[in-house]
Amino acid sequence: MLVYKISPDIEAFSTNISDSTDFEVVLPLHQAHTALVRRIPEEIDDITGVDALITDRKGLRIGVKTADCVPVLVYDPVHSAIAAIHSGWKGTAQNIIKATISRMVKEFGTVPCDVRAVIGPCIHEEAFEVGDELVDIFRGGTRAEDYPFAHRLPHPENGIVKWHIDLPGICRQQLMDCGVIDTSIETRPECTWTMHDSFYSARRLGRDFGSQRILNCIKLL
Repeated sequence: MLVYKISPDIEAFSTNISDSTDFEVVLPLHQAHTALVRRIPEEIDDITGVDALITDRKGLRIGVKTADCVPVLVYDPVHSAIAAIHSGWKGTAQNIIKATISRMVKEFGTVPCDVRAVIGPCIHEEAFEVGDELVDIFRGGTRAEDYPFAHRLPHPENGIVKWHIDLPGICRQQLMDCGVIDTSIETRPECTWTMHDSFYSARRLGRDFGSQRILNCIKLL
């Protein structure tokens, strides 16, 4: 279990679903790689196909499941509000982070520069090999060679050079684009692909992946 020391006023951690999970947590019933955000418990009956949850209710643990995708846990210490975000490449392309921070601003009065965030274990650039079409989605009008979150890297075994995307780097930039201060964001170094013995990697495990997930949880104390 990875415990994040964001603040003594919250509990935040990531843990494998196969580990001891003797705790209650509200999770989306199905994560559909969307930019949909729901407030808990007010909208708890409408969390199917949702990829981010927010709350200001103390003692209510919320979370998301990941296995290569980027988990982002957010805390607003001024208005005592939190968020749990599942940002896969589709959700990142739709900027679910912006959708979540914007909803926190609307619901709780959050000021982004007050926010603290953790980007948890996920697949890192060295392991996230992608095609040209995905690079095109993220870079927009920027030349591929000038886009800071995509690089052409050689395969460690056959040397073939292909595009790789820095998904947690994009998520970090999206947080900062919302107004979150760089020094208030922690990006964890754990890569799910390279550390697949400790964390689940859907890409690495393939058909053996099944229902294995990492639970990324946060709660106001």
